[in-house]
Amino acid sequence: MTFQILPFIFILFVLIFGLTLALQPSPESASTRRTAIKSIFGTAVSSAVFLPPNRPAFAQYDGGSATDTTNDATPTYNYEDRDRKKNKEALIREDYWYYSGKKPPRRLNIDAMPANDPTWNTWGECTKSETTGNSCVYVSLKQRIPAYGKYAFSIQLGADEFTKLGKILHDTNPNWNEASKLVDPGLEQRMPAPAVDALLKMALFATQTLTSPNYSGVARELLVSRYYVNECAFATKELARAIEERDVAAALGLWEFGRDSWNSYLAIVNRSISPKVGDKFEMII
Repeated sequence: MTFQILPFIFILFVLIFGLTLALQPSPESASTRRTAIKSIFGTAVSSAVFLPPNRPAFAQYDGGSATDTTNDATPTYNYEDRDRKKNKEALIREDYWYYSGKKPPRRLNIDAMPANDPTWNTWGECTKSETTGNSCVYVSLKQRIPAYGKYAFSIQLGADEFTKLGKILHDTNPNWNEASKLVDPGLEQRMPAPAVDALLKMALFATQTLTSPNYSGVARELLVSRYYVNECAFATKELARAIEERDVAAALGLWEFGRDSWNSYLAIVNRSISPKVGDKFEMII
């Protein structure tokens, strides 16, 4: 904002300074003074005409920012920094951010976390032994196998359809009609698109596979998975809007944000999928 105002301050200064000089008593004729005033106004007007276009250095998105320092740059929005409005519009209100006020990283890398990091404990230590493992996060096969059989197909289909959407959006001439179908929320008695339908099933699957009967509270691992489900839901909803408006830059940014959220969620639940449970989910590339 400061840089946008400076040129106009300069113009005002030129006008005032020039008028002061032109109106001072001097032996010059009235004609000469009129010529000076006319010249000053001409300089100010020329400066206004040739000012650089008003292109903000940062574009705002609901509390986040998009760095755009060149005319051809594609904005990279910090969607994770948006105003969450106390999670009132989230798919599942009670997630990790809601309880702790902290946001997990946009791209979760569980393998890079310290084993005893208290921030992410239930990935940390509890009553661990070689015989029982970590009892805080133990979930029996009898609990995981039925959940996998009930929800895995829909979740993988949703991930595959989201991958397909990315390919459409990266095309030089996107098929907007096809893209719109892939994020259809299913209003007016229509079935939702698989990527939308999978969202609630992702939350239910995580609840069944990450909730241990040995832990009385809500596992942080489950809360973090809910956080990423909410990020996926946000990305999908906003994608539908960007696709409707044919906004390529916004659609690509939202798809990439959704991809990171999907992969972070899948990284969490894949830990609970052993060969006896089924095949692990494939990541979105």
